[in-house]
Amino acid sequence: MTDLPPSRRKSGFDDVAFGFAAAGGGFQQGQCVAQFPLPNYPIAALRTGQRSFGAGELWSAQLIVPAEPGQLRADYAALAAANPGARDYFALYELDNRLLYLRESCTADDTVAGFFLHIIPEELTDLPEDRRAGGFAHAGFDFARQGSHFDGKCLAAVALPDYPIKEMRTGQHIPGQGDLWSALIAAP
Repeated sequence: MTDLPPSRRKSGFDDVAFGFAAAGGGFQQGQCVAQFPLPNYPIAALRTGQRSFGAGELWSAQLIVPAEPGQLRADYAALAAANPGARDYFALYELDNRLLYLRESCTADDTVAGFFLHIIPEELTDLPEDRRAGGFAHAGFDFARQGSHFDGKCLAAVALPDYPIKEMRTGQHIPGQGDLWSALIAAP
């Protein structure tokens, strides 16, 4: 979060809007094409879309930047002396302002279902306005993009916001079937 401008650290994201024509937009072989430079700091996820001032959001998409397997192996070594904040299907650890999910004996089947993470802040005003009514920030993820399998283990990491956290609820969910597991992590 320290890579963000100070005015954006509380929200946990940088908001960069651009006009299609100003970003070099044009038409090539019947397709609309525009480019926009990304910032020069590590990115955990991108959310992009198109908005019409009269009609609101026309579409949006979220892209999660894959985890670096080498970093996750280093994280695993750092967890050797740590106690998990919660232990369920996955052991959950907080490390360097990230939440790590570790399963010591893991197969690909253990990571197929989507992961959810609801972050409940101490102060609702720390949330973006569109999340205040729900009372939490959602930081769900797909293991294939945020995690790695190695040596029979699996480990995933999710960046946490800089604001004070009251508690977090996380687990895995299958739409139409419910939660496979869930855990509540209280702030220390």
